[in-house]
Amino acid sequence: MWRPNIESIKEMVSIARLFFGAALAYGVLGFVFGLYMAMSQDHGQMPTHAHIMVIGWVSFALFSFFYHLFGEKVSKTLSLFHFWLAQISLVGLVIGLSLVYSGSPEFEPIAAVSAMGYATSFLLFAGVAWPVLRGR
Repeated sequence: MWRPNIESIKEMVSIARLFFGAALAYGVLGFVFGLYMAMSQDHGQMPTHAHIMVIGWVSFALFSFFYHLFGEKVSKTLSLFHFWLAQISLVGLVIGLSLVYSGSPEFEPIAAVSAMGYATSFLLFAGVAWPVLRGR
């Protein structure tokens, strides 16, 4: 009979908390950013707002739920790497996009490299999650 390792569960709960705390922060940031755009009637940063909400709020919250439910079956090192790569990539992406959509296209490489970083973090997550969901 399989029994979860209590220490492993505590570690994964902290990963889940990290992701959900970040999701809440990005949700609030995205909400405030969207409210500012609505009040100023300047929607030029809509792509930046959308990335904050979809990646920061939605995907980070979903990562949190996965790690909360299945985290004891995942390497702590891989989950921490996933968290930090996703976090750093999203910050870079938001900065890059906000600069590009503010009229500075020369900063597009920041957005592009950050998008590749986030894509890598998502593929890492898929590689971690798929075997768990398949029962391996």
